[in-house]
Amino acid sequence: MREEYYDMPDVCRNCGRPLADQDGDLCPACRAMEAAKAQYLKRENIKRPRRRRVNRTTRGMLVAVCVLAVLFLGLCTAATVLYETHRPDVFLSALDAALAAGDVRTVKGMLAGSDLAISDEGAAALCRAFADETRRAALYEQLSAQVVDPAASGQFPALRLVKTPVFFGYGDYTVSVHSVQLLLHSPARNLLLSLDGIPRTGEQVADGILYRNLFPGLYTCTVTGVTAAGQSVSSGGVELTLFSDAAPSLFDGALPIAAVTVSGCVNDEAIITVDGVAVAEKAVNGTVSLPEIAVGSTVGMQYTSPWGAVTTATAQFSDAANPALTFSDFVTQGGVPSAEELNSLLSICYATYFDAMNQRDASLLGGCTDAYRNAIAESVASDAHEGTLYIMGLAECSPAAIKSTTVDGAPYISCYAKCTYDQVDRETSEQTEEVSYAVCRFTWADGWKLNDLADSSEEAFNAASLDALP
Repeated sequence: MREEYYDMPDVCRNCGRPLADQDGDLCPACRAMEAAKAQYLKRENIKRPRRRRVNRTTRGMLVAVCVLAVLFLGLCTAATVLYETHRPDVFLSALDAALAAGDVRTVKGMLAGSDLAISDEGAAALCRAFADETRRAALYEQLSAQVVDPAASGQFPALRLVKTPVFFGYGDYTVSVHSVQLLLHSPARNLLLSLDGIPRTGEQVADGILYRNLFPGLYTCTVTGVTAAGQSVSSGGVELTLFSDAAPSLFDGALPIAAVTVSGCVNDEAIITVDGVAVAEKAVNGTVSLPEIAVGSTVGMQYTSPWGAVTTATAQFSDAANPALTFSDFVTQGGVPSAEELNSLLSICYATYFDAMNQRDASLLGGCTDAYRNAIAESVASDAHEGTLYIMGLAECSPAAIKSTTVDGAPYISCYAKCTYDQVDRETSEQTEEVSYAVCRFTWADGWKLNDLADSSEEAFNAASLDALP
């Protein structure tokens, strides 16, 4: 109320009573009280306290100090906010958490492409690569080192921490992503590569096929191709981690193939097959070397002898770690003369034998080996045959007993033989019919030739026992 009265010019500024004299500011009572108080103070020698005035310079300094204090507090607050907002460890922790969670969108927002575009597929490849805790720890260590030294290296050279300045040394952090390359090197032909099911196109270079501008990360790789033997092969799904931005990452395709050697081939001219398909490779000293063929292949050998016998064998390639194989399960078929063919051979042998004895000249022997001719030459030329004339009748073998054998790689055919012939006394012209039985063995020497002949009996001929034949 006093303030209201104080503002009014017609009332006492002390008690608020109306003033008789509007030119004054105190009523008579208050004026008298003020005068009495002044006399008292004067009498008691008490001075009124005087209000001290502040120097303008001091006042300006105080104002400046206050302003500076406010500014300092503001800067401290701003520095704290900036520090908390732009701490590198906060960024790295957020990146680690996003990678662990496979948060493709968040990870994508924390990347910056150096020479490629940031894509969802690329961020997904990174998330797959760093789903492994050990690998994430190595990345965290690498990027932490690059906070202090941007040139610091690590296990993932295609990824680098980059700081973009914002204010007073603070900055925003991103991970700079550099493209990587993959070099596919395989002896297979018509190679096709897919990453995560997406076919990729590469460039043919001297060492293989080079794939450029790949996003670093973890991929499931599939390679298909064709072996030198014409087999279609596939690697299946193979995981590849690509983080080298310098030299291309090398990949052999992981195709289930290997070079193979197979020993035990019966003849170097044998035909070699892989899964039933003939190949150009030939055996050398009984061993054939094959370029890369598929695991699981069956290597075959087929040799047709000059006498028509076909010998086959196989070797199974089932383990890429064991490429040294040996042919086994030999089977020989054919190459055995028929009874009719043997009868013709026997007829030639016996006819020339009787002719040679008639003339006592072993050189006339035909259808036999040199060894056999030399073995009986003395008997043929003996004077014991001088008075006898031999006339050839019929020579035949027992069709029920024809045996094929191999001795030291040489083929032999054994059979029971029967020959009827006449003996004529040159002086008396007396003629006697004779029958001889023998076991004959033929060998191949540019044709079947009689190799040896041993006397036998009618009983053996009729029994026709294979076990008794050599």
